[in-house]
Amino acid sequence: MSQVAKQLRVQDSTVPMSHDQAMEIIERASKDKYLSRDLDQMRDKCYAFVSEMMDEVTLALAEKEKRIPALLKSRPEEVSAISLRASAQKREEAARKRRELAEAMVLGALFNMDNPDWDPRNPATHNPSENFFITLLKSAFK
Repeated sequence: MSQVAKQLRVQDSTVPMSHDQAMEIIERASKDKYLSRDLDQMRDKCYAFVSEMMDEVTLALAEKEKRIPALLKSRPEEVSAISLRASAQKREEAARKRRELAEAMVLGALFNMDNPDWDPRNPATHNPSENFFITLLKSAFK
């Protein structure tokens, strides 16, 4: 059994890993020629997971917006190139805002996945310590 696996088994499973513990494991794995490939693959899977989650949330927000009754949406009186362009810009802005909201929701949830007291509507409940998942993602930018 590897040293990393032994360390993970000894740690109490109900207590989240600290940032320093995660960094130590990541540093050790990155120096090992076999584990560094596994670490890179794990990091790629994490990035793909986060990206898929953001895409799903963005899609769900767009679907919810589509269900707004047509009578509540404002329509221009006269259709012209200018009004069509303005409508397109509004749709692009709405799409950008949906993506930003999805990113905030997903990253907020990931940063606080070890924090049962976290309330996304209350910034005071945010736990500033990082979990292994976030530490792994950030390790790519060192």
